[in-house]
Amino acid sequence: MLNEEEQAKEGQIAELLQQKPQRQTGWRLMPVLLLLGVTVILGGGLVAVWRVYTTNSASPTQTAKKGGPSTTSTSSGSAPWDNYPAVYWQTLRAQFAQGMHMTEQQIQDNFRSTVLATQTPASHGGAEISSPQATEWLNDLAQTQGISQDQLHTIEATAVQQAHAALVQQHVLTHQQADQTIHGMNQDDMNLNIIEAFLRSSQGKKS
Repeated sequence: MLNEEEQAKEGQIAELLQQKPQRQTGWRLMPVLLLLGVTVILGGGLVAVWRVYTTNSASPTQTAKKGGPSTTSTSSGSAPWDNYPAVYWQTLRAQFAQGMHMTEQQIQDNFRSTVLATQTPASHGGAEISSPQATEWLNDLAQTQGISQDQLHTIEATAVQQAHAALVQQHVLTHQQADQTIHGMNQDDMNLNIIEAFLRSSQGKKS
């Protein structure tokens, strides 16, 4: 029979033996927990950077010329044709009128009685003619002439090409520059170029 003192010692020894594996297990878990924490922090940082990047790269911009009724471009920054000389706009009007089987004056009169008629005198100094307005006017004009949407697109594209060819002939642009600009234009750009050509004429500009 063990006395009470010996029984107490054996109990303490047994308790120490039970605690030792628990401590060793705790120390082994520390590196795993640290690695997990670092992974979570890095993952959160990468998600934040990705969100900032996608937000900045997806923000659309619009530009517009000032000083009188103007067209609102869908391209970001200054468009190449913003500083084109008068021969570009003159050629554009002539080629477009020819494709529509109308005279320039007929188109100009229609433009004034429809698009410009919606501009109030007070807003004439800084109103903008938007892309939807330009598209609506051109579609209505084509409909009155019995011209389909596909035919209208071809007429506009041909007029834009001929107008750029005039710039190449006068050494304003090289063939490569003209081709790059034409290929970079979408349907809205062509619509706004056409309406800008007749807008300049209605304002009495030398173009």
